[in-house]
Amino acid sequence: MNSNDPPASKPIRRSRKARSKVLMFLRRVHLYIGLFLLPWVFLYGATGALLNHVGLFPEAAMQQVDASELADSAWAEFPDQNELAEQVVDAMRVAAPESSIELNPDHPPEFTNEIAFQIEDAGTRHAVHLNPVDKSAWVATFPENREPMEPVLQEIQRVEIDPNPMGIAEQTIPSVLSAAGIETTKTSEPLGWSKLNFLANVDGEPVRVTYVLRDGHLDVTRYTGEDGYSPRAFFVRLHTSHGQPPHWNGRRFWSLFIDAMAIAMVTWGATGLLMWWQIKRTRWIGGIVIAISVVTASVMFFSMMSFYATTKL
Repeated sequence: MNSNDPPASKPIRRSRKARSKVLMFLRRVHLYIGLFLLPWVFLYGATGALLNHVGLFPEAAMQQVDASELADSAWAEFPDQNELAEQVVDAMRVAAPESSIELNPDHPPEFTNEIAFQIEDAGTRHAVHLNPVDKSAWVATFPENREPMEPVLQEIQRVEIDPNPMGIAEQTIPSVLSAAGIETTKTSEPLGWSKLNFLANVDGEPVRVTYVLRDGHLDVTRYTGEDGYSPRAFFVRLHTSHGQPPHWNGRRFWSLFIDAMAIAMVTWGATGLLMWWQIKRTRWIGGIVIAISVVTASVMFFSMMSFYATTKL
């Protein structure tokens, strides 16, 4: 620092130096979080595409069937969305003649997805998808699972435990509600399918046992150390895995990395904005891009809100 600098400039220099250190720290955070979570970035990017496109790197043989090939089949008589909506409304009028029922002209009828069936044939599964809009179809033929679940002790379908663990849990509900300050006279009902999983030996052979607390159902399958998934199904399963089990196991730690990814994505966005703002020559173009992004995201937000409001999916 120049000894001739006026005293007032020293705090300004210190402030700029401190700001530079903070910005450098944020850049390093942006960089090293990205490097550490790089496998998860690739995983969620790739498997997100797999979830969105069933034909991407398929494990099944895909066959397209053009609408012209189905012109002489029963499929040609399938009503379009408007015809089917009118038929449904007519049936509603018959079922409730005292009510006035009319289609909403501001919201055209839409199918939510294709109509699908599956056929099991000697270990091979065929999934038939019918497109009700363009009347085409496609068939996915899945190969025989290389790691099938082999049932053991098939004569045991359900077991009774005394005292019933689900009954004990249900008897605890009033105490939980009372402790939470909630008073109700309504009875509780099971939500979800909590299960107990463990390994055992049957006639000296390792087996996987799944006990369903809700109804005592029991699944016993031979344990070989395989997960029973094809590679594609396994990675898609990783993408959709969510929630936190009550035990500290691999799935629980996986959920922590999901949390880390959520935090990292917000951090990348915030630090990315900060780094963009530091480059003055990109502010104008970047501002336009952000404005377009906000408008596009808003349109998509309200579009999806409307979709879920009308379909409840």
